[in-house]
Amino acid sequence: MTWGEILDGPRLPPSDDVALRTLIARYAYVADAGDLDRFTALFTEDGTWTRENSPPASQGGSGLPQETKRGEQALRAMIQSSIIDRFNRKFRHQMTDVVLTAGADTDTAHGLSRALITDWRDGAGKIAMNGLYTWRFQRVAGEWKIASASVRVLPE
Repeated sequence: MTWGEILDGPRLPPSDDVALRTLIARYAYVADAGDLDRFTALFTEDGTWTRENSPPASQGGSGLPQETKRGEQALRAMIQSSIIDRFNRKFRHQMTDVVLTAGADTDTAHGLSRALITDWRDGAGKIAMNGLYTWRFQRVAGEWKIASASVRVLPE
């Protein structure tokens, strides 16, 4: 689904909208904390996380490669190697401008959000990255989960 389709798509019932906004907030908190169990629990069993592009750190990117991680073990390894090992749990995601739209059925939804990511490794925080997340959600056993999260970081 394109970002235009998400922006113009049908709205969700208020309870689903709130649940998905809360899921995105939980994603930011547990990713930043490096909480492997809580992070992987946010995703469907075969959920994916994709870094669409890779501008160098000197231009506002992470310097990490383009990649897609699928499933619990790959998502765990990604958080371990990036948030914990590389960034020492000193990055913070602020998710803003959240737009959600209903999917093809009552158990799917799509979303967009911007992420302002700050870096606190050298003392006072500074803006490290700005990205656009594209989300796909799936309701599993009555609970919303992330089926896919994909981020494109500026500059393009």
